[in-house]
Amino acid sequence: MISPDDVDALLTSMARDGLLDEATVAELRELARDPARQDELLARLQEIGGAAGPSPPLNIEDFYRAGTERFELRWPLLPSLPLPLPFDELDRKTQFYVLFGEWSRREFEGMSALDRGDVNTAEATFRECLKRGEQLGVGELAARSYEGLMRVADKRGDTVAARAWSEKAVAARAS
Repeated sequence: MISPDDVDALLTSMARDGLLDEATVAELRELARDPARQDELLARLQEIGGAAGPSPPLNIEDFYRAGTERFELRWPLLPSLPLPLPFDELDRKTQFYVLFGEWSRREFEGMSALDRGDVNTAEATFRECLKRGEQLGVGELAARSYEGLMRVADKRGDTVAARAWSEKAVAARAS
């Protein structure tokens, strides 16, 4: 049986490092099976933000910044989703929306690759997402791209890289 002190130590470590290793996950699962301890575990997870769930959907309007300079189409668009005009003829805001949507599509593809266990494709996709987010000047897109790279590192068991990507995500959101 895991003591309350052990639970606190596990969760404190998780909150500090932002990571869970397989042994810790196994211990937490065991604890969660004890109905008498579930409320305690959930309360502690909520306290440290561990029960927040996935990142909320993004509202594109929150990220668009007016300007005069148009965006460059650096990656091809899906042929199955043709634009009514060539990309370079679109106004700045429409270009932003198209590129933002493409970032979202590519992030989804990266997550799908990661779910399939294809970490190399996932890593390449999240690196591309990072460049896309930087092109748009949207820190949240960069942060989510870093979080994708953090998940890749987690999948590989590279806690040092995962921590570094996590720190970059925090910094990107702060900028």
